[in-house]
Amino acid sequence: MSIMSTKLKNFKYLFKIPSLVLWLLIAILTFLLPDVIIIYRYIEANFGGSFAGKIPFFLVIVSGTGYIACLLLMKKSLKNLFYLLPCVVIVWFIFTFQENPNKHIHIPEYVLLAWLVYAALSRDYRGSGILILVFVCTSMLGLVDELEQGIHPGRFYGLSDMLVNTSSALIGVFTILGLRRHSASDWNWIVQLRTCKEYLGFIFLGLTCVGVSMVYLFQVQANEGISANVFPEWLLVWNIFLLINAPLIMYMYRSVWQNNQGEKSILQDPISRQNLLSVRLWLYSMIIILFYMHLLIAYTIITGTIFK
Repeated sequence: MSIMSTKLKNFKYLFKIPSLVLWLLIAILTFLLPDVIIIYRYIEANFGGSFAGKIPFFLVIVSGTGYIACLLLMKKSLKNLFYLLPCVVIVWFIFTFQENPNKHIHIPEYVLLAWLVYAALSRDYRGSGILILVFVCTSMLGLVDELEQGIHPGRFYGLSDMLVNTSSALIGVFTILGLRRHSASDWNWIVQLRTCKEYLGFIFLGLTCVGVSMVYLFQVQANEGISANVFPEWLLVWNIFLLINAPLIMYMYRSVWQNNQGEKSILQDPISRQNLLSVRLWLYSMIIILFYMHLLIAYTIITGTIFK
C-alpha cells in the first residue's frame, strides 16, 4: 500500500506512455467513438434494454469509487472530494434531462478522453491554463464525434449529444483538478501567445466557420441528409480555404520558431522556451482538430454523403 501511495503521489508516474502514442490513442478513440454504439446494441440485443441501460450508470459508479480510492491512496486532503460535487451535479443533469440511456455512455467516454488529452499535453506544457486547454480540446473532439456520427450509418448528428460531450469533458477536468499537484500560478506564456495574433486569428476564423457550418448541417439533416441546394457554396469555399491553409499556418509558425533570430535568443532561456512550448501546444492542438473538422465537412458536402 505504501509503495503504491508513493507512486501515485507523483502524478506524472501515471503518464509514462510516449507522447506520440498518447496522441495516436486520442486520434483512434475519436475516430472510433461513433462505433461504441455497436457494443451497446449487441448487449441490448442479447441481454435486454434494461440491462444495457444500466451499464453507463454502473461505469459512473465504478469510476467514482475508483477516483475516491485514488484520493485515499495519494493521501490527498478531504477537501479534494469537493471536486466530485460538480461532477455529481453534471451527471445528475445528464441522466435527468437525457432520457435515452445509450447517450449516458458518453460520460465515461469523454472523461477518459479528457484524461488522455491531459496526459499528452502535460509532457511539454508549463505554466497555468492546461486544464482550460484540455477542456477546449476535448469539447472540440466532441464536435468532431458529432460530425462523424452524421455520416455514420445508424448514428445521428444532434445538439443534445454535443452538450453531453462538453459536460462530460468538464467532469474530466474536475476529476483531474482533484488529483493533480497544484502549483503556483504562472501565466507568463500569454505574453508570447499575444504575439501570435495571425495564428489566433486563423483559429478564430476556423471556429467561426465550423460554427456556421454546423448550423447549416442541421438544415441538411432536416432535408433528409441531402446537402445540395441547402449547404451554401460560399461556406464550402470557406471550409476548403481553411482546410488548405491549416498545414501552411503550422509550417509558418514552425519556421518562425526555428529561423527568427529573436526566437533563437529566447530559446536560450529555459523559462522562455517552456513558455513557447505551451504556446505551441495551444496553437497546434486547436489547429489540428480544426483541420479534421473542416476535412469532415468538406468531404460530406463534396461527395454528397447523406448526413443525418
